[in-house]
Amino acid sequence: MKQIIVISWMCFALAAHCKAHISKYEQMLQIFPEPSFDQTKTWRFGSFGDHPCKRACHSDQKPMTCYYYLIIHNDEIFNPSCERYLDQQFRFRVNGREYIDTFAVKKFDGFDDCKYGDGEQMGVQVVNGQLPGQTIEVCQGDTIVADVINSLHDITTLHWHGLHQLKTPHMDGVPYITQYPIEPGQAFRYSFEADNFGTHWWHSHVGHQRGRGIAGALVVRQAPSEDMHSALYDFDHSEHTIMLQDWLYDGEKSAFPANILIDGVGRKADGRTKNKSPTLYATYRVLRGGRYRFRVIFNGIANCPISMSIDNHELIVISSDGNDIVPVKVRKITLHGGERFDFILHANQKVENYWIRVKGYAFCSTNKVHQEAILHYDGAKQRTLPKGKISYEYEPNGKELNPINQPPTADNNLLTIADLEALERRSTRATIPYRTYYTSMSIRKFANEFLFQMDEITFALPPRMSLLQSRNLGVEQFLCNKTQQATLGLDCRGETHCKCANIIEVPAFKHIEFVISSTSETAHPIHLHGYTFRVIGIGVLGADKINQIEEIDRRTPLPRRERAAPIKDTVQVPAFGYTIIRFYTDNPGYWILHCHISTHSEMGMAAVIRVGDHKQMKTCPVSNCGLCKSVL
Repeated sequence: MKQIIVISWMCFALAAHCKAHISKYEQMLQIFPEPSFDQTKTWRFGSFGDHPCKRACHSDQKPMTCYYYLIIHNDEIFNPSCERYLDQQFRFRVNGREYIDTFAVKKFDGFDDCKYGDGEQMGVQVVNGQLPGQTIEVCQGDTIVADVINSLHDITTLHWHGLHQLKTPHMDGVPYITQYPIEPGQAFRYSFEADNFGTHWWHSHVGHQRGRGIAGALVVRQAPSEDMHSALYDFDHSEHTIMLQDWLYDGEKSAFPANILIDGVGRKADGRTKNKSPTLYATYRVLRGGRYRFRVIFNGIANCPISMSIDNHELIVISSDGNDIVPVKVRKITLHGGERFDFILHANQKVENYWIRVKGYAFCSTNKVHQEAILHYDGAKQRTLPKGKISYEYEPNGKELNPINQPPTADNNLLTIADLEALERRSTRATIPYRTYYTSMSIRKFANEFLFQMDEITFALPPRMSLLQSRNLGVEQFLCNKTQQATLGLDCRGETHCKCANIIEVPAFKHIEFVISSTSETAHPIHLHGYTFRVIGIGVLGADKINQIEEIDRRTPLPRRERAAPIKDTVQVPAFGYTIIRFYTDNPGYWILHCHISTHSEMGMAAVIRVGDHKQMKTCPVSNCGLCKSVL
């Protein structure tokens, strides 16, 4: 406690010294100067389509340093810039309902200034005026430098979901774990290597900010000679990277989403009559005969897994969470919050328009939430809608990938993640783990509230410090784990509400395994920072057995896949079921493991895996003034 008091006093003194000499804003501009005029006109707004780092990738090219200037600020859906799209020249009518011609408005100067959403006016939080945020596109091995300016009235950070931060753990973007949050009016420079290729994304890691718009795609490409799928597709266009998002209207506190947006737009939710604005559908162009790589990201914040299908087309899935798999043909893909899938679409149908259908389940089923976009073949009529009725009840016929709460089965039309096969240049048998860890995700009633926990512990961080920078700070009194709580005689499953920073300590440079279970009727998408892992088992035990999973596994081992198990960083844990993951701990540090349903993680369904000891962790270069400005 004395150490913490001393540190706090030093921070107050240093902060006062800083303020006496220079204002916060002047400090920010000195450390993070605004880019030149040439940079701003090319990079500040839009989709970074002309950024020099967006280029063809080659095996013999030199890596680039890719600079981005990101201003996080409040904004509005259906802002004044959108009013120009209500001009008659952009509108057409089908069956008494008005629509906006996507092709016409995209050619119009200032299209990117409009955050249209579904036409329902509301406040949002965005980056550089975009919803969703800009897509960052680089080659593997490039260095990303992003100056983030916080113009909100709240703290913020950015997490780079899918990148391991192997050399830079302090750039992972988790407040109070890998960094101090960015305070209002302050700036932070993220700088790290894009070391692993694939479809990733960036998003706020504070509260529900990513659900309000602070999120965007991050695509790290390989050279074609290194891409094991390159012969399967002809085109990998930026405009075929799709961000899906469940959507709650401004001021509504419900946990049940009212709509889904596809790349920030879509049809208004059924029953909404406040605004009579026309519908703007996301539209994706293809040329008949072409084979196109699509990249799909689900920024889901609620308990709302979604499915995606395209009328009359098979989806050849080639990657999950940026990791290659042996291609599988399906008609429908289900995504849980944080997951990404790449698929190839062969444009081999008649020259027409086709519905892209997205449907929500679980909490989205309450409002029968669904959304559509348009796959447009060049040559098809532009101001027409696809054939086929749109409704919540629609389900495509054929094989489904990643079904909800479904263990591996003999049903050929259901393909779980555990059924996928990693595509690798050399297949090796899985290494026997050094140790197996068992952790549970639970929702339970305690007194007059619901607790969202891991290992029956509500995760809560110590105040005013970053765990990664906590060496010698005497923070042990704030830390805990289920073994320690039991030693203290605390009944975390019963009469005691255990609330602390749940730290699971694992050794560095070992093969380890986690058996993660859900002890409730809810499936949870679990995400591990700093690593990818192999999914070697998924199963459902049922409500009567799930609490005995450790005993069951030791008595009669649960099924495990020992060869070519798929590699991911986010995966579903089924209701009353389990998911088994295995990885090599070659990235020492503090890495959060959490449910990617925003409400669940914010209320405590998380733990931190501490890999190795402090001597094995990378040091964090932080100046005293920079540290204290963020702490106070």
